[in-house]
Amino acid sequence: MTVNVALPVGIALLVIGLQFTTRPVRWQNWIWVVLCVARGFVPPGPSRATAAGIGLLVVSLIASAIFGVLRGRTMPMWRGQDGLVYRRGGGVTLLLWLATVATRLALGALGQAVFAEPFALDALWLGLGVTLAAQQLVMTHRATRLPHPAPRRDRPAPAR
Repeated sequence: MTVNVALPVGIALLVIGLQFTTRPVRWQNWIWVVLCVARGFVPPGPSRATAAGIGLLVVSLIASAIFGVLRGRTMPMWRGQDGLVYRRGGGVTLLLWLATVATRLALGALGQAVFAEPFALDALWLGLGVTLAAQQLVMTHRATRLPHPAPRRDRPAPAR
């Protein structure tokens, strides 16, 4: 396996694996989005400049965004006693990630078989960034709507 394939697969596995650990919903999660999207546009770019190449790229990015929204809507989230919002993926999250990957690979295979478009690793980087961005947008919005915990009453109320 070459570095060109091992690196994106390794990073994708890391990013997906982090979905199943309890982590706060915070702005730093956008770093992965920026890195993946930027990498997706490194030459030669995410697709050839043909009608089929651009069309397949657009369809695959729309699919990535849809799966990101679905994961963002179904990801279990809660507000901790510290006031931070936490998330941790479960079974539905796993199924949606598997569907995301399967759809992206199927569209890549379709592009090769029907339109003779080469399989572009840059399109996978870009798709990962788009799907994470959509997921993060939805979770950030949901986080603002979660109720804050009731104040803790560790000490008895002062006597009057």
